[in-house]
Amino acid sequence: MSEDTKGAGPDGGSSRRPGPGEQTGPDGGSIQRPHPATGPDTGSARRPGRPPAPDSGPARRTGEPPGPDTGSGRRPVGGSASAGRGAGGPDAVPGAGAGQAAAAGASPPARVGVPAQRGRRRVTPKDLLTRRAPAEPRSPGPADPGPAWYEGAETVGAAESALPPEPAEDPESPARPHGDGPTPAHPDGDRPAALAASGPGPAPDRPTAPVPQEGPRPMATESPEPQAHGTRPPAGGARASAPATGTAPASEGAPRPDRAPGTARSVPRHKVAVLGAHLGGGMLAAILARAGIDTVLVDSPHDADVPAGETTVPYTAEVFELLARRYGVPELSALGHFGELPDDVRRTSGVKRSIGFVYARPGSRVRPHQVVQFNVPSEHGESHLYRPDVDAWVHRLALRHGAKAAPNRPVLTDVTGEAGDFVVELADGSALGAEFVVDMSGPDAPLLDRLGPEPALRPLRHSSRVLTAHLRGVRPLERRVDPGAGGTPWTGGTTQVVFPGGWMQLVPFGEDRTGEGALTSVAVSLDAKQWPQRSASPEEDFQHLVRQFPDLAWQFAEASAVRPWASAESWQYAATRAVGDGFVVLDRSAVRCDFTLSRDVTLTAELVHEAAAHLIAAARDGDWSTERFRPLEVFQATLIEHGERLLRSALTATGDFRLWNAFCRVWLLHSMFAALSLKRARNDALATGDRPDQWRELGRHRGAGLWFPVYAGFVALFDDTDRLLRQVADQRLAPGAAAERIFGQLRTASFVPPLFGFGDPADRYYNFTPLKRLKVLLWAKRRAPHMVQRVLTPGATVLPSVER
Repeated sequence: MSEDTKGAGPDGGSSRRPGPGEQTGPDGGSIQRPHPATGPDTGSARRPGRPPAPDSGPARRTGEPPGPDTGSGRRPVGGSASAGRGAGGPDAVPGAGAGQAAAAGASPPARVGVPAQRGRRRVTPKDLLTRRAPAEPRSPGPADPGPAWYEGAETVGAAESALPPEPAEDPESPARPHGDGPTPAHPDGDRPAALAASGPGPAPDRPTAPVPQEGPRPMATESPEPQAHGTRPPAGGARASAPATGTAPASEGAPRPDRAPGTARSVPRHKVAVLGAHLGGGMLAAILARAGIDTVLVDSPHDADVPAGETTVPYTAEVFELLARRYGVPELSALGHFGELPDDVRRTSGVKRSIGFVYARPGSRVRPHQVVQFNVPSEHGESHLYRPDVDAWVHRLALRHGAKAAPNRPVLTDVTGEAGDFVVELADGSALGAEFVVDMSGPDAPLLDRLGPEPALRPLRHSSRVLTAHLRGVRPLERRVDPGAGGTPWTGGTTQVVFPGGWMQLVPFGEDRTGEGALTSVAVSLDAKQWPQRSASPEEDFQHLVRQFPDLAWQFAEASAVRPWASAESWQYAATRAVGDGFVVLDRSAVRCDFTLSRDVTLTAELVHEAAAHLIAAARDGDWSTERFRPLEVFQATLIEHGERLLRSALTATGDFRLWNAFCRVWLLHSMFAALSLKRARNDALATGDRPDQWRELGRHRGAGLWFPVYAGFVALFDDTDRLLRQVADQRLAPGAAAERIFGQLRTASFVPPLFGFGDPADRYYNFTPLKRLKVLLWAKRRAPHMVQRVLTPGATVLPSVER
């Protein structure tokens, strides 16, 4: 039935009663590192414009783990900007967080402070992104496909008809990959070379640390935009400083100058240095150390002060499970199975039971029929990750598996030297040596300067401006917006309030999230053309936004910031290149994406998986050449391009609820079957045994951001949805017509289980009950395409022990 017949505004919602309350969990956030003053210059070699190393002034990592609201001085969102700004009292933010305690029970070591900026003005990511060549011209979009939805479905139908004939028998045969064209070579035999047969021993007992009690802190009046703790020279300007030996960094293809005898600096040497002790860096260091590679994990100034993703979806959980099973670090699977996380991490994070979309219009209350909610099946245990404690736990995990770290964890200040002989300068004046460097440190990554004369970072063609903070005093949305008879409380999971030109993601933390004292992460993404900046203060900008929506104004009337507001006018960026002589630039050093739809955490896990395969293979073969890592560079660029398409489509879909209602179903279907397909690929690989080509099917791009065997119809559906949304953005197709075409494809595609109701615009609640599960399995066995049948039904692997 056409969504227009159900009404664009009041489009046919069913009567509801409030859903029962349930307990849910948070997705952790990153925190703000203070910028203490530094001591005198230690005189170590550094790049021009980067900060000197201090000799004193250690500072602790800040955080705001959830707990009862204490202290005084709470200021409502609309209150005075100067309220409660005392140097101590309730404004003070405790250090490390509940999960920061050491495994043996000792207090964590003090953190060496971030060096203060000296000399020239600090260069922010926004400054770097403005040094960009004129935007590339928009390529002409495809012709209007016509007025009927079934014409849009021809793309999906053609993709299905082009598949090889399904086998008449032997349904247990391995899945056939559906690659689309040549892809870069992937390392063969990339399993860990030195895995212990017995696996890691049990983790030492971790005492339960008390949850710090923290009162509200006034919202910041200035933007702590994720900034460099040092500057990068503009394109064509001065390059990175020379190594201590007086030689310039070696460029690609250039002969390396010989080091004079006796001039080598005496520092601890390691095979690989991973810069950035956050979730991604910690996971990669744990995997490399587990594989027998001498790895050192180095803290970055940006580990705590750059906002990071805090939510997972079922596909993210499967990537974590793949990391655990392929690389022999079983603890990593807990990141996708909330109940397996340590107690201290679970207490400050939380399980995610749903993802909900609430459509709002400026000046109007939310209409009851313009909400959509997908409830996560209980076996997935998706998470809200409180990043200070999660990142600290992953750091301890890396050390348990054999990774090294500098005493007291001083942050890096610079990287000098050349391939095979890098020196990582630290803020306390010490240094570490490494033959190869993986730079995941952040937007002012020291090795970005070495990638060429062009600007190291580029803004994405489709970017948004972002406001983000952690708040207390946020009223539960279910008190104002009824989830409906088929829904559950919004605070039970991640809620995305969607409005024309943007959205606001709400992520509650802790076990009790129904009260106003709960900690809530807020991340706002805005189309800068529709929502231009109104104030230099991100807090005031946020206040102006919520005043446009009565339900949001009510929800945030008494809210106050715990982690100060951060903002950026052009949030998303990507590195122009990622591979240099003796190093790679990955994750937050090379890309920053939107937090919506769990894209940030998912991208990190995907990049860690691919990077580990290449690094382990390089260590096994003794080949650390630049060309060895070119496929990794292409892999990262492909995922960045997929994220850009997803953001562009999502921002276009916000203009009309009918279009968003259709788009979010395509995204959910993509996420669900990506998780199932990756699980099947993982189990098929594990069932083959210990062979050199065991993981050959992983890492090859299949389209739609997928790098493992997947049914081609899903890729075609995603691509056609993206095409229709581009036509809407170019005003060549009406939003209602595009929505109806997407719904038509969802109704007729052979790979979409009819029981899901994805093709019915009025069916706005997804609850996967045991009865529905049984019916879907029966449908899969009788009617689904063979490859879809394999991912929906068990028993296709030889070894039952690999099923999970």
